[in-house]
Amino acid sequence: MNYDFESILGRLKEGLSGKVSAMEGTVTGDILQAVAAELARIWSQEVDSVTQRGFVSTAQGTWLDAACGDYGITRKEGESDESLRQRTLEHIRRQGAGGTAADYVAWAEALEGVQTASAVPLGRGAGTVDVYFAPTGDAPQDITARLEYHLEALRPVGADVQVIQAQPVAVNVAATVIRQGEGTAEGIAAAFGEKLAAYLAANRMAEGGQTIRINRVMALLLECAGVADVTALTLNGTAGNLSMGQGQYAVLGTVTVREG
Repeated sequence: MNYDFESILGRLKEGLSGKVSAMEGTVTGDILQAVAAELARIWSQEVDSVTQRGFVSTAQGTWLDAACGDYGITRKEGESDESLRQRTLEHIRRQGAGGTAADYVAWAEALEGVQTASAVPLGRGAGTVDVYFAPTGDAPQDITARLEYHLEALRPVGADVQVIQAQPVAVNVAATVIRQGEGTAEGIAAAFGEKLAAYLAANRMAEGGQTIRINRVMALLLECAGVADVTALTLNGTAGNLSMGQGQYAVLGTVTVREG
């Protein structure tokens, strides 16, 4: 259904009964034109999209800030809509409630300088929580102290919270591929490195430790232009999955692509 002036005016005229004239210049005609003009103006303000602005999954810009704010999540400096949206949706899915592991993760990740976090309840016994975090590239040097202060203000009374900066573990990938087209091994390695870095970042600090799955890594390589097949691939010298321990997270190391 159209909501421009002419369409609205036509429907208003169709709704008249009897022999009432709606010709321009008549009282009825002038009233209908005024009503149609106002309705068209209101609809032009995008009232049909108002409902989308109120939900985290569909809102954008300042509307997204407001929707996320209802859950206590605020936008970090320079953070994109999609990053803020995913962080808030993850917080909602975790359904934290007053000091759970999910709460500590959400509280930590809301702080500027923290990229991602995980929490281990009872890590040092009853009433304790160990919070591991990975800093952003531009995090301040005192980010650990800042996070401690931040969580101290949010933790339930009596909780013993310890903040630990997780340690990065370089993932070195060596692969042998069969090329196709005009791509070079160096070009394939560069494109693959970008995809792999994004994959590692997206799965960082998973509960119980991050696992880098070799099949997923191989799939990322096969997606690169110029790759017809992958005949061999290792992660840190092993042709299998690579697991990070608690308090560790994977970062991109070296990427070596050979033809074979």
